[in-house]
Amino acid sequence: MPSPSRQHPRRKRRDYHPPPQFWDKLTKLWLTKSALRENNRRILSQSSSRTFFAESYTFAPDFLRSCPATCLQEIRRLSRCGGPDLSDLRHTSIGNTTVYDPHFENHLLQNGIYMPLFRYPDGSRPPKAKNLAEIRRRMQAPRPSSALPESTTLDQEYEDFLELNHDAADKQAVVTEVLAVLEGKHRARSQVAGGHPFRNMAPLTDGTLASAKPDLYHGARSNQLAPAIQEQLHKQIRPSSQSNRPAKGHHGTRRTATRQAGYDDKAYTIMSTYRAGTLRIYATHPTRSRSPDCLTDYVMTQIGHYSLIGNPTSYRQGRDAYRNSRDLAEEYRDEIIRQANKRCAGLYDKLTSRGRR
Repeated sequence: MPSPSRQHPRRKRRDYHPPPQFWDKLTKLWLTKSALRENNRRILSQSSSRTFFAESYTFAPDFLRSCPATCLQEIRRLSRCGGPDLSDLRHTSIGNTTVYDPHFENHLLQNGIYMPLFRYPDGSRPPKAKNLAEIRRRMQAPRPSSALPESTTLDQEYEDFLELNHDAADKQAVVTEVLAVLEGKHRARSQVAGGHPFRNMAPLTDGTLASAKPDLYHGARSNQLAPAIQEQLHKQIRPSSQSNRPAKGHHGTRRTATRQAGYDDKAYTIMSTYRAGTLRIYATHPTRSRSPDCLTDYVMTQIGHYSLIGNPTSYRQGRDAYRNSRDLAEEYRDEIIRQANKRCAGLYDKLTSRGRR
């Protein structure tokens, strides 16, 4: 049982259900709770009155009373054998999720957003980011704290993390306590936020997906970027309309991403997931699309996989990889901002000089 001080109240979650056009465009359907919910919604929409249901559904007791003897015999036979075999049905236990099921992944694939290990129909893979080797090298680099000879300090930290991970009763506890340990004493120029939806962002696909809501994200302070750039790209870099929230890079619309990315085939976005003691780290990069309907595809690559509860060594490797990837993403972000501000200043100088003529 978690200690009383580490118990967190569960907050009621409001599930997002994709609109009809999300389902109409899918190439395949799975038997999931969200698909059944959409089916029920469509049945309801086809009914103009309650009479439809009275004629279409029969309660089991009424059916059994009017059922022929041969049918009753067959029902008894099936019951004695445990009922029909439903083992071929998959993805029916998705918990409270809706869009985050196989339909979600299918939707991403249709819109040129590829998960790790994806292959094109001809069997080939999307091009890898040109800086993957650099990212992996930086992730595996030792940090100053890791070079300390006091192994007992690491062992104690590992034991404390094991206890913390075990006592994390819910998602909120993981966010507030477990992730706080991974973050460490970080004193960077970036801002940290999380837990709120990215409603101000331009849609990643066709607008049928729920707004992204990361548990934790790092972004630049608003005063780092020139005001003119902020105004022009606010739908691509500002997750929330609240000015005190960090600015965060985003793929945004296809045409905007094409202009910004320049197709250098490098990854500048790094993200992590944590579940049941396992840390996974991914990088995403844009590339030119094969589809005539899209200009840009996005390729997601797993660049790290660590068991933080395996032993002190694996814990340290995962902890350091997380912090190194966070620091590297900050370097990428600051350099992109520096270049953007430089170009903006150059454009302003050109316009000013023309005005003087």
